[in-house]
Amino acid sequence: MPERSVTPSKEFCYSELFLDFLNWKPSLEKYFSSQESLEVAAKLGQTKVDRNLLCDVLIRQNISFKAKPRTFKVIEKLRQEDSLCIFTGQQAGLYGGPLLTLYKAIGITKLARQLERELRRPVAPIFWIAADDHDFNEINHLFYCGHDGDIRKLHYDLPPTRKVPISEIRFDDSQAYELFVQDTRGALGLSDFTDELYTRLFAAYSFNNTLADAFGQYLLDILPDLGLILFSPADKEIKTVSKGFFKHLVEGHFKLKESLEATSLSLKNDGYHIQVEKKESAVHLFFHNPERIPIHFLNDAYVVGEKTLGLTGLLDLIDKYPDKFSPDVLTRPLWQSFLFPVVAQMGGPSEIAYFSQIGKLFNLFNLVQPHYYPRPALTLVEKRQEELLEKYGLNLPDITGDIENVVKRVTIQSFPKEIEAKIADFRAKFEDAYNEFFSVVRNYDDHLEPMGKQTYGKIDFALNAFEKKIYDHHKQRMQSTRSQIYRLASALFPNSNLQERSLNINQFIAKYGFGIVDFIIKNVDVGTIEHQIIYISEYQS
Repeated sequence: MPERSVTPSKEFCYSELFLDFLNWKPSLEKYFSSQESLEVAAKLGQTKVDRNLLCDVLIRQNISFKAKPRTFKVIEKLRQEDSLCIFTGQQAGLYGGPLLTLYKAIGITKLARQLERELRRPVAPIFWIAADDHDFNEINHLFYCGHDGDIRKLHYDLPPTRKVPISEIRFDDSQAYELFVQDTRGALGLSDFTDELYTRLFAAYSFNNTLADAFGQYLLDILPDLGLILFSPADKEIKTVSKGFFKHLVEGHFKLKESLEATSLSLKNDGYHIQVEKKESAVHLFFHNPERIPIHFLNDAYVVGEKTLGLTGLLDLIDKYPDKFSPDVLTRPLWQSFLFPVVAQMGGPSEIAYFSQIGKLFNLFNLVQPHYYPRPALTLVEKRQEELLEKYGLNLPDITGDIENVVKRVTIQSFPKEIEAKIADFRAKFEDAYNEFFSVVRNYDDHLEPMGKQTYGKIDFALNAFEKKIYDHHKQRMQSTRSQIYRLASALFPNSNLQERSLNINQFIAKYGFGIVDFIIKNVDVGTIEHQIIYISEYQS
């Protein structure tokens, strides 16, 4: 019976903090105020932003993302005063980003239904697209397995001239776009499913579309109607109603800085790492002009690009141009809870780590810290990979380390038992025969003993050399095995990391069709902290 899950460990590049979070150590209570969603739900009162305004924005945005009917029904439920939200989010990665993006989207839709039953209140699953983010190099590529088993990179190689938000970057260079389309077809190839794949893929990632809109449209296209809501914070109406929050960030940044420093010291004293390091001068707010630049407090003034402003000047700037501001990674979750009634948040190892840094900040903003859930973690295993795992007696943790050691182990284990037994038998018989012979010679003339030992050493050396030669021939015959194990590692632990962090869903859609997404949805378990293994051999299109 193949393994269905693996216990998370450091071999998966997980930090000590995340492993302690999964197994919930009481010492973490100082960073995560709630262990139960029910406790958070009881604390959530009226939202700070009008629900109807929020829902109207969500309807407008999800129409542009071409959402399916159930999404709009869930948005309407969100108008109810007792309704809640569960969030996850990700950068707008190329063609949907790494697999973990899809797993997050699936995870919150399943968890939302579970929370609705537990809390007896409507719970809307909302995916926050990091459309304000400006790191183009983080999202302009994806990795896939080539036909030779090597991990290859597909990228859109036309960066913007300035560090503008992703929401403003378009596929607006026809020559670069056509080359990108050709490279995509070359990477994913041709199959029974690629005609439909390319039609749907390039309908979303169309010429002159933005990277953020293309991401949202394609994510909702490949998912069935799960009721998932997408949200882009790069929205003028949302920024306008957030003026008070932006001002609070500026006015309270001294207390915010003090709280962050105290938490960082506590984390270090507890033996944990600091996920997000910021300069002491950081105000944790960006200004878009049009390049997205961080605001700092230096020499008793706020530095905004080339401008130096007093407190009143910066607050006036927020009043006039709220759409030009956005929080940084540490204050974005606070903004989320300012806008929405967030009962829970789903995140991966890095996110859980930086959530631990900001727990105390929620009180500063009179907000309720959400309950955190780890996102589903899983590896897709194709039939050939499943056969190789079984053939060589390997499991997923085996290939997270030094692959040469795995090859060596398999090589030794596969050495013919008959030859191994014959060598051992011959050595034993030879040693007995030589000792018997040597005993007679020594009794005849003990002056011959040194030469006798020397002769034995030479014979033993020659036998070892011959044995090594036999083993070397075996290794040469095992070259195909070595290649298979390396290809296995590339597919299941690409770039020396979990598959979900590198590979993209479209290489699987190209092979198995869009039904593979439904198969994944069916098999994802949001109730476990284990790393799940899904065997595609069980999928029937």
